[in-house]
Amino acid sequence: MQVNNRLIKSGLIAAFFALPIWLVSASGMPQTDEEVDRLKEKAINEEIYKLPVWSALLHSENGHANISDANFLLSHKNFSLALELKQTIEFLYKGDPGNVCRFPARYYWLRQNLDFPELSLDSCPEVVEFRHKAPIDEISIVFASETVSQPASMLGHSFLKLSGKNDRGIEVSHAITFYTDINTYNLPKLLFDSLVIGKQGYFALSPYDEMQRRYVDEEQRNLWEYGLLLNNSQIELIRLHLLELKHTKLTYFFQKYNCATLLNFVISLTGKPMPDITWWLTPKDLIKNAQHAGLISSTRIITPSRWLFRALATQVPLLDQRAIRQQIIQGKVDNNFFQSGSEDSFIQLELAGAYNQYANHAGELNNSVWTGNEEAISKIKEHSFTGMQLSSNDKNNPINTPGDRQISVSTQNDNGEQSLMLTVLPVSHTLLDDNRGYAAESSLQLFAATLKAPLYGGPLSLDRLVFFDMESLMPHDEFTGGKSSRFHIAIEPQKNAQLENSQVFTTSGALGVTNRVVPDVDLFVFLGGGVGFKGQNGYLYTTIETGTIIREVWDMKSLLSITRTDNQIDQRSNYYTAWFSHSKFMNRNNTINLDWKLDVNETSRRSLLSFTLKNIF
Repeated sequence: MQVNNRLIKSGLIAAFFALPIWLVSASGMPQTDEEVDRLKEKAINEEIYKLPVWSALLHSENGHANISDANFLLSHKNFSLALELKQTIEFLYKGDPGNVCRFPARYYWLRQNLDFPELSLDSCPEVVEFRHKAPIDEISIVFASETVSQPASMLGHSFLKLSGKNDRGIEVSHAITFYTDINTYNLPKLLFDSLVIGKQGYFALSPYDEMQRRYVDEEQRNLWEYGLLLNNSQIELIRLHLLELKHTKLTYFFQKYNCATLLNFVISLTGKPMPDITWWLTPKDLIKNAQHAGLISSTRIITPSRWLFRALATQVPLLDQRAIRQQIIQGKVDNNFFQSGSEDSFIQLELAGAYNQYANHAGELNNSVWTGNEEAISKIKEHSFTGMQLSSNDKNNPINTPGDRQISVSTQNDNGEQSLMLTVLPVSHTLLDDNRGYAAESSLQLFAATLKAPLYGGPLSLDRLVFFDMESLMPHDEFTGGKSSRFHIAIEPQKNAQLENSQVFTTSGALGVTNRVVPDVDLFVFLGGGVGFKGQNGYLYTTIETGTIIREVWDMKSLLSITRTDNQIDQRSNYYTAWFSHSKFMNRNNTINLDWKLDVNETSRRSLLSFTLKNIF
């Protein structure tokens, strides 16, 4: 779900957009009016416009078109699947024979299904050049893992990898990606533009190794490659459809037409039954949809050096980590340090390789030292650890992670007032969820709404509306760094000097440090503040919080924190909050939460106890 301005400036789109425009004639004579009418009648009578592949070719769901470009939808003024079919047949067979070069995939599919008259695709220079420059023997969906450095990519990003042998017999790979441009650091404006009015979408082809370097080396994100089980006809239809999208004006919507949405239509061209698009389709949903359709034939992970180092460091004593770092920095990898055949030594050697890569990307090593280390590590591995390799944790595979949306029901006792709470989170997850599939404990919430219904009288009310919430507790280590951060925009209750709740609009942020003292325990501290608005009055407030997160046995998790808040609702007062939360993950889709909070100041105290049932889907 990528929103990025660097792709445009880096020249990644050049290969695709440098291809010539499709102004060329193709062989084949136009049909007479009577012949075209017979073709339309045949297509309508056989109701092929009701087939899922036709909807996928038009990027339409439930009769709704996601693309409004008149150059793509011939019936854009009065769109329907049947009318678009009729006008497509007229466009292909009644007008210029070169029109087939605009809609080669539609023609290819019609000819497959109805044996329509042949038109020549070999006379379309873009078709020929695309086959020549980007050969396709295999197609993979690639998932780039989540990152907090770009809020719009906290759900990850998905794109296609096209692989094949060119006319010289050389294996080449290209990436096809859909994204939009960030032209502002104003997050509220970015959310409004990408959620409400839409932003210009870009559809680009680039060498795959450039994309891999960017995501893995520069941004330190995992890449998961999922090879698709496709026959030659399916590959050709997808190839031709990508050309149709090249000349289409695409509008990017973060929640309804993003990288995952577009690719979901593309892989639906296989004709395999795909789950309906509901709520908010994310890049992880796309991978799961492909798995559900039986399209995934292979899985490969490309791991960034920082992530690998952190994962391996949990198995290597700190003193050994420091010794390995010293060897790498000095360019003197000690063969005697690694005991031949030992599993522990093999992990240490892999740690050395990961740190060598990371230090080079971070600018701590020049290329000559990096190369020398690589050669030394390779020789040790070949001589002393033949056949040994690292195994990956399948729990981190995006296919196996929990869903990106959730609904929860809670009973709450707030200082004696009992209520029933309903929370709907349209996309992503919270800090209380099972986050073991992420690089760190994190939260991302967009438009999460909580309704409150008092059990003993009182109206139904909106208790909280979170427009945007981002939180990352990235553990810090002395070798690769790491910082924690928060950002929050919401309408929610805040407390006055008497610890009474009032609804306010607030924007807040915080910076912090997280320390992973043992693999399942994180300690954190945050210093932050925000600005709130109650009516016409605005005010500033500050917070300082310290706490711990414990990932426990039997799929349980606890959070304990203490927070001091100053000047909330402009009362020039302060109070302390103790918060304890305990989660039990019943399975991947269901969680039970128990929460207790206590707010105290010099004159008042207020307690809250809640029990929550959560469904994640």
